[in-house]
Amino acid sequence: MSKSQKFVVVSLCLTLLAGMGFAQKLVTLQVKEGDSAYIKGAKPMFAVIPRVNETPAANQPDVQVPIFTKTFRFNGTTFTYHMVGTDPAAGSATSNIPLVIIPLKFHFSDGTNLSASQTVCGDSKNTKFRVKNSPIIKKATFTPGGTNVGTTQYVDAFQRANFWNFVSTTAPNYHVLLSPVSTKPLQTINVTVANGSTQAGPCARIGTVDINFFDTVAMSLLTTLNIPANTLPLFLSYNTFETSGGGCCILGYHSTNNLGTQAYAVAAYSDPGIFSVPIQDIHALSHEVGEWMDDPLIPSQNIVPAWGHVGQVSGCQNNLENGDPVTGKAFTISVGGTAPFTYHPEDLVFLPWFARITPSTSVNGWFTFLNGFSAPQAVCH
Repeated sequence: MSKSQKFVVVSLCLTLLAGMGFAQKLVTLQVKEGDSAYIKGAKPMFAVIPRVNETPAANQPDVQVPIFTKTFRFNGTTFTYHMVGTDPAAGSATSNIPLVIIPLKFHFSDGTNLSASQTVCGDSKNTKFRVKNSPIIKKATFTPGGTNVGTTQYVDAFQRANFWNFVSTTAPNYHVLLSPVSTKPLQTINVTVANGSTQAGPCARIGTVDINFFDTVAMSLLTTLNIPANTLPLFLSYNTFETSGGGCCILGYHSTNNLGTQAYAVAAYSDPGIFSVPIQDIHALSHEVGEWMDDPLIPSQNIVPAWGHVGQVSGCQNNLENGDPVTGKAFTISVGGTAPFTYHPEDLVFLPWFARITPSTSVNGWFTFLNGFSAPQAVCH
């Protein structure tokens, strides 16, 4: 395998021990019939694409956004993690990370076009509009369990709640925000029969695209669009999911370029009713932005004690992917002033659940933003 070759790791039943590399092969999605009403055998999930850990040039530090590094201990082992922003233990500070939206149009061989610029089925607006006016970007008031964690963007509210022991005491003005927000021109991707197809959905058609084909295009666009390394580029699609090994559906993923100097995220804005679990609109986007925030250095992921058999994970894995244990768990929030729109972001898991910290130091002593777990797991085997 060449140093620049990429490979997919789908966050399903992988046991990754600290210090071990990822298996250098495509991992077939493990699915079961009945998980989706519209795509036979589909299971909604998310992925990461690790890169071979090449060494950047001396003037190219890993992922050129603010990163803080901390550790925790469990069962005599020290675990190190890296997250976007400044250390909340150091006090109040605001990190502004520019968000670059890259809207996509997939043109399939059957003539179907699925575009982030087309009107969403059953709506009067397009995907770009809905995302730019969503609580991922616009401010809303978040009160998990009645505790006001701030009027802010959702993932910032999550991170404030995550480190509530500091935010509620010594760092009340701690924030990690996506700002400013810019949008690139619509990018058209022609999908051959070998690389994707479409089928009927509950509203608009549903597209599927091979993840390795798409990721090659995404990596090229990072260069041709001249995306600055100190930003979060977001590849945004409508009703179009990635596949791996013939299995569906990967609703989003995050990764870095081959040098590990540019993080990026991919997410599909989707119609309701495609999956049997309540996944729609910004579910995938909230998942991927949340995981980028808490696990941004893909060549050297945040390794934690093994966990699993929950959410989308049917086996064990040991990376700090804070959306995977709660895939399909969502809540509603309306934003938009006089013409509010109801969005469905995903729940996200706090650090104490992964670190087995009891009682939890996060908001309300909880382990997820929606209080989805009453306690950390025993170590997964």
